[in-house]
Amino acid sequence: MKILFRWRKGIELLHLDFAKEHLFDSSFIVINYRFRNALFYRFGKHLTLEKQIKIFNLKNFESEFDLIVYGFFRTKTYKLKFEPQWQLDNSSFKTSFSNFYLKLEQQPVPKLGQHAIYLTMDNPIIETPKIAIVHKTIKLKTSTYNQNEFI
Repeated sequence: MKILFRWRKGIELLHLDFAKEHLFDSSFIVINYRFRNALFYRFGKHLTLEKQIKIFNLKNFESEFDLIVYGFFRTKTYKLKFEPQWQLDNSSFKTSFSNFYLKLEQQPVPKLGQHAIYLTMDNPIIETPKIAIVHKTIKLKTSTYNQNEFI
């Protein structure tokens, strides 16, 4: 495996796109980014190796955080701030159905019967393998030294 290094090791911003406008308090943040000579990224407390698009839920994420780009012995920091401008009030919404007909019928649950299983055999044959016993003497060769004498 060969690792080739670039002559210029500085982190270079190719593009960083995100939407600040028309954000609700429960919106998703889509950050499209690309850097040259970057190894990994930190979005607030989250580390990632993804190199193109990152999606965050604004409800579960900070509205202001630092994007830190890490390269070979270099870092660059970008401050990103998202302020929700609009809020969706859904407490006054009501759902109503008209011309809605639903007919429910109760169906009986089929019962499974217990059937007895019978097994009949005439003259069962049981075969056992023959076991031969062989007596052998095993001699173990041991040295007269113990472990402390080797040390």
